[in-house]
Amino acid sequence: MNSLVVLIPVLPFIAAIIIGIGQLIGLLRGETSESTTAFIALWATSMSCLLAFTLLGTDLLHKNASSFLLGQWLSSETLSIDINFITHGFSLVLAALFSLLLVIILRFSIYYRHREIGFHRFFFVLSLFTSAMLLLILSGNAVGTFFGWEIAGLCSYLLILYVYNRPVAALNATHVFVTNRIGDASFILGISLSYAWAETTNWLNLRSVAEHLDTGEATGIALSFAIAAFAKSAQLPFTPWLARAIEGSTPSSTVFYGAVMIHAGVYLVCLLEPIFEKAPLAMALLVIIGGLTALYSYLYFTRA
Repeated sequence: MNSLVVLIPVLPFIAAIIIGIGQLIGLLRGETSESTTAFIALWATSMSCLLAFTLLGTDLLHKNASSFLLGQWLSSETLSIDINFITHGFSLVLAALFSLLLVIILRFSIYYRHREIGFHRFFFVLSLFTSAMLLLILSGNAVGTFFGWEIAGLCSYLLILYVYNRPVAALNATHVFVTNRIGDASFILGISLSYAWAETTNWLNLRSVAEHLDTGEATGIALSFAIAAFAKSAQLPFTPWLARAIEGSTPSSTVFYGAVMIHAGVYLVCLLEPIFEKAPLAMALLVIIGGLTALYSYLYFTRA
């Protein structure tokens, strides 16, 4: 049963490939092919949602292992990076919730984007984004999560730039993309420090060895991932990118603002809870930045 977790991010990725190739060779083009594209995207995400809820159900019955190992991706002396997935706990809850929200957004988009230029391109990007977000929260190691993190960032750029011939769309998409690269660099630093000090990039192993890290090492790792989380979840000083993301169409704005991607940084912090507990400075920074962001948001919207 645990092996089914692999299909959750893979099915939307296959849908994106089919839609993308169909566009390139001219099979999916124009209004006549809209139903085919919509069916492929919606079916794949719906199956992922069904699998996520199935695994969540078996986990609630205590029948799941903590992770599933598919194989090894890279091995070099002491560095070993596996292709593994988390099949237990909070990650499965989020996978079920996110996939359900994305099914709803896809279903709404079928009618919202009907007869619009770029219909097939939109569903290609949204399917790829779905795959990236599900990989981000289900990957059992930091490298796999980073792949999902980056692909989701690329898809956000493409969705904000949906109407690419508008200069303001291009400007806003570029601003969002560049802003998030700061967080991505910090994520890479966090991976590097995890390997250097904890000798692992596996999330479950990193959580288990947290108690053996000294305060300085835990603080370095926690701060690196905290900055990545601040950027992805639009906390200060990165908050302005979220307003620029509204340049995208209504479905993609929903994905960024309230439904899915905005929670990726929060998920990362929750995943690394044992590390943050060993780093009082990082914990204090989370409280300060969270409070200031809430105050900024309140003043921004009351002024608007």
